[in-house]
Amino acid sequence: MDNNQLSPPYWKWVPAAFALAGIIVFVFATFGPPASSSGFVAVLKGAIATVAPDYVEAKAHYRMSAGPGGWVFAFVLGMAIGGFIAARTFPAPVRDIPEIWENRFGSSRVKRYAAAFAGGFVILFASRLAGGCTLGLFISGSTQLAVSGLYFGVLIFVFAMLTARFVYGRAGKEGQ
Repeated sequence: MDNNQLSPPYWKWVPAAFALAGIIVFVFATFGPPASSSGFVAVLKGAIATVAPDYVEAKAHYRMSAGPGGWVFAFVLGMAIGGFIAARTFPAPVRDIPEIWENRFGSSRVKRYAAAFAGGFVILFASRLAGGCTLGLFISGSTQLAVSGLYFGVLIFVFAMLTARFVYGRAGKEGQ
């Protein structure tokens, strides 16, 4: 087996880093430094403001949040559109069920989607419990070289590796 078969058919890290940096610079240049990434709050603010504008104006939390036309909504929408375009233009077929998952838990899409949703919910719950969010602290904080953002990024990767080891065991090494 040569090196081309071993390396995943993803973007090389250098062009991916420049693409991510370009997106972040675009967000900073067009919408200002992101201080919060609570997209749900922005959309909720817009929805409530249409029926009860006085209520939204009276609440400090909503006054601080960007509205649905702010950078948060554009950023989230851009991620969805970018992901869709990348999936449709990628030369290799995109699998709904990763091979490592299939080897460990089978090929059930329902089981995979339920586990992905549960994992996302745990991350969301923990983020809100801590009074922040992963996007705001990690992406925004680390790109501004905030110590808290960099520290949080290290913790994300450490716990992601530990979680992968816990969930997959040695299946990942045996599958290669």
